[in-house]
Amino acid sequence: MFSNSSIFKKQVVAFTGLLLIFFIFTHLGGNLFIYAGPGVFNSYAHKLHSVGPLLLLPRTLLFIIFVIHITFTCLVVIENIKARGGHKRYSMQKSVGNRSMAESIMPYSGLYIFVFVIFHIIDFAFANQHGVRSFLHGRSYGLYGIVFNSFKDPVYDLLYIFFICFLGLHLCHGVQSLVQTSGFRPKWASVIKMISDYFALLMILGFSSIPIYVYILSRP
Repeated sequence: MFSNSSIFKKQVVAFTGLLLIFFIFTHLGGNLFIYAGPGVFNSYAHKLHSVGPLLLLPRTLLFIIFVIHITFTCLVVIENIKARGGHKRYSMQKSVGNRSMAESIMPYSGLYIFVFVIFHIIDFAFANQHGVRSFLHGRSYGLYGIVFNSFKDPVYDLLYIFFICFLGLHLCHGVQSLVQTSGFRPKWASVIKMISDYFALLMILGFSSIPIYVYILSRP
């Protein structure tokens, strides 16, 4: 059946991956408002949450997309392992290099990203924006204060940056797979790899800069 074909599975992974890449890019744009200070950052967050219960719809869709993406990625990996005669032979055929490393950890990095995103959403999106965690110097700073207090913790920062590095490796291989699945010719492989590497690096630097910035700013 068409739904069981390898091409169909890869297309599902590519399409859901494209949606997730768009979300990641826009999410970074929103996060960078923190550099503009609490007023601008909280204003952005307020506008985002002003739709009320309607915000549950995109969050639910995002969750479903995550599940579909991870499920079909695992199916493709399992299918590839079987096609190569087993996991041992599959592992021996991997070349050394950044791309092969990114490719080899795709299922694991995807699962880690999924778990961390759920924790991240619960930790920030459902936090009391006027609770104890929002206070800085005796005053509530809303979501800005929550983010600031979270990133004051070096352990939290390291876990977050570790997650971002996993995300970068995942994006690095994911963008290449997405373009190749879309039918681009092999002669563009080097260009595609360069674009995916720079895009992944941009995301890593962009997201990682925020906890580093907060941690430095919070030092006495």
